[in-house]
Amino acid sequence: MSSTPSNRIVSSLYGPDSTLTPYSLDEQDNRKQLGREIPQLETHPERPQPRGSIYRSISWIFGFREKYSLINCFVWGGALVGYCLARSVTMNPHPARISIVLAPGEWFWFQLPLYKYNLFIHIYLTTIGGIFAPLQFLPAIRRRYVILHRLNGYGVLFCLIVGNICGSIIARRSFGGELNVQSAFYILGIMVVFSALMGIYNVKKDTRRHRRWMLRMVVYFSAIISGRLIWTAAAQIVTDIGTYFSIWRCDEVLNLLSDPQALQSTYPQCVAAGVNPAAVWVAVHASTRDGPLYYASALRAVNGMSLQSHLTKCGLVSCLSPLIILKKYRTDNIYLTSIY
Repeated sequence: MSSTPSNRIVSSLYGPDSTLTPYSLDEQDNRKQLGREIPQLETHPERPQPRGSIYRSISWIFGFREKYSLINCFVWGGALVGYCLARSVTMNPHPARISIVLAPGEWFWFQLPLYKYNLFIHIYLTTIGGIFAPLQFLPAIRRRYVILHRLNGYGVLFCLIVGNICGSIIARRSFGGELNVQSAFYILGIMVVFSALMGIYNVKKDTRRHRRWMLRMVVYFSAIISGRLIWTAAAQIVTDIGTYFSIWRCDEVLNLLSDPQALQSTYPQCVAAGVNPAAVWVAVHASTRDGPLYYASALRAVNGMSLQSHLTKCGLVSCLSPLIILKKYRTDNIYLTSIY
């Protein structure tokens, strides 16, 4: 079928080499009628990368969304893992080794069967649980590897619950077994176990509440870290003051002070004829500069106070954190209301 001359003219007018289209005339008329040109897209120079891009990239890899979450995870989680690794030397059950790494005089009681087995169960389980606990707070694992998160979570819960129960048993003789020390360890064990059970209870019902209880459990469990820092400083303070003492049984004193002349001159009531060392108590000066006996006495004098101070701090944080969360929630709601 041949084309007419008029068709051939139109085809050549809108051919592939032409800059016109069948609607070019209409577009030009529309521009004239509207009195303006069609806006063109503006090109912007490439924006330079911000300085914190590496930090944000690492945060994104681990799944964190808040600005300081990675720093908190690295500082506090790293402190817990580092402390557990540092104290892993106590996992050696040989008496000659464990008596050195523990506080002076502690092995005197812990070598008894009742305390010995519970001591090593406590050491092994809490060390393993403390190393793997920070992995539970990595959002990347929680979102992408749910099975791993669950298995690791149940393993950590088992280790910390059983380990703290065994730790409460040995608290009867830990650092002299004074009432302030026993009460601190018992309260701490109850707080850890209760938080763990509440976390298990809310794991299917409310994931946010589950996370809060798990975070509380790890914070309570980490009391030994801040407690150790407190009693290290407090022991030096009471040494400088020089007027603090702790009560020791004579058989405990004989375990650490074997020099007969020192015993006769310092604690004659412990070596008197016909005296039962297990029935006599003496006051031992608290000092970190005068030998193992006096160093252990300084630790006994400040240990209960250190743990009680940490428990007070945990109580204040537990009371104030819901208020902070509620204030943030209200602020976010006001902000969203102003937007919409």
